[in-house]
Amino acid sequence: MPDQKPPSTPTRIDKPLLRLVSTGNKAAKRPSKTTGKPIGKPIGKPSGKPTGKPTGAAAATSPRTPTTKPTTRHGKLASRQIAYDILVAIEDGAQLDKALAANQDLPQLDERDRKFVRLLVSTSLRHRGQLEKVMAPMISRRPFGAQAHANLVLLLGAVQLLILKTGPHAAVDNTVELMRATGFERLCGLANAVMRRLTREGDARWQTTSHLDNLPDWLRQSWLHYWGETATAEIANLAMTPPPLDISVRTAPADWASKLDATLIEGSSLRRAFDGDPTQLPGFESGDWWVQDISAAMPARLLGVSPGQSVIDLCAAPGGKTAQLIAAGARVTAIDQNRKRLDRLRRNLKRLKMTADLRLADGRDFTPDTPVDAVILDAPCSATGTIRRRPDILARRQPEDIAALQQIQWQLATTALGWLRPGGKFVYATCSLQPEEGEDVVSAIIDGAAGRFGIDPITADEAGLFAGSIDGRGCLRILPGDYTKIGGADGFFIARLTCLG
Repeated sequence: MPDQKPPSTPTRIDKPLLRLVSTGNKAAKRPSKTTGKPIGKPIGKPSGKPTGKPTGAAAATSPRTPTTKPTTRHGKLASRQIAYDILVAIEDGAQLDKALAANQDLPQLDERDRKFVRLLVSTSLRHRGQLEKVMAPMISRRPFGAQAHANLVLLLGAVQLLILKTGPHAAVDNTVELMRATGFERLCGLANAVMRRLTREGDARWQTTSHLDNLPDWLRQSWLHYWGETATAEIANLAMTPPPLDISVRTAPADWASKLDATLIEGSSLRRAFDGDPTQLPGFESGDWWVQDISAAMPARLLGVSPGQSVIDLCAAPGGKTAQLIAAGARVTAIDQNRKRLDRLRRNLKRLKMTADLRLADGRDFTPDTPVDAVILDAPCSATGTIRRRPDILARRQPEDIAALQQIQWQLATTALGWLRPGGKFVYATCSLQPEEGEDVVSAIIDGAAGRFGIDPITADEAGLFAGSIDGRGCLRILPGDYTKIGGADGFFIARLTCLG
């Protein structure tokens, strides 16, 4: 059972912005929604889709990859050069999974080296705060401007030496050679000096750090305020470990647990340790299961649909919840505003031999033909509950993102509520640990609903494994550290509302 949470001071969305939006009364001007889980701009400054490229003053100070960087990758340094390139892409705004998929050199490596690259990159992202704290006293002047990416070379060297335990001689030589290969010839002396000092002092200095050092200050202070010291430390510790592979199966979960050497955790959710390609496991190609974190499987389960009911899955890609709803017998309309994500959803459903009505649309501008029985919204959010799976969030998220995302969440949720028939159900979920994106959005909806909508409390039987995470209003607040006995879970907030008329 989870530990009792300390009381905290709730926050609320800026009240003048709140109003329930019917399908025939859209706001005239909205901040733009970006692909997937977006990074927005502060409220009041709507913008188009981010390009990932700095502009204005940011462009003048943005780190630039040196023009002398080689274009080929070969020899013993190949995997480290590729890891460097991926970190540069992330530094410039790419998501980890997209940076891995976009790198054209990574597929040319053998399986062992590909795994090493992924390990090197993910470990660098997870432990960057600790590693930079260790190296800070050893660098009198950090490389900046056109040489800023040289810091990534030092980071990779420190990871190999202090965490992956590469031999000191090899770690020093590889780091110096990588500094040269990436075009920072003049900084080879710095690389040599820092790495040699790390071989002497690194382990002792590492003992003075903690996993909390890897959290951005704003995120650490937020979690300390809302969840307390113990829970924050547990979340930070868990975020530093590789995630397990969670699977949702269509039928016969016990049989598939045996076939996949997995553990049946809850309902149709299985878990196993795995660091390879899940598409190579039995049952993937035949469409018997799909990858889905156990927390992410809860929103669709809690919707409690019956066969034949009409359901809209808003922001549906990549389709795990859509598949759950179809498996339960619902007639599903799956909406996503990004064509590539919708195509991915279409491919996933084809593999699973499932069908749904797929719509390319921004949910804020969508109107169903008739009211529906249920709507599920796993809203675009900061995704701070998924840091273990997406360690790039530690570097990419900023506090101002929360307000912009909150606006999008409010607009999507209040529009979608207008699609329900009387008595219809609405599940709102975010994979965020920030109450501003969960509890506060739901509080604002209830405050502004004038009795038209109410919270439908989640029961302990429905929550199952997560029964201890039910809050005082009957919503679920899942903290990763509360479930260390099963290896943790993604952080989530889930609320279920009913249309009262």
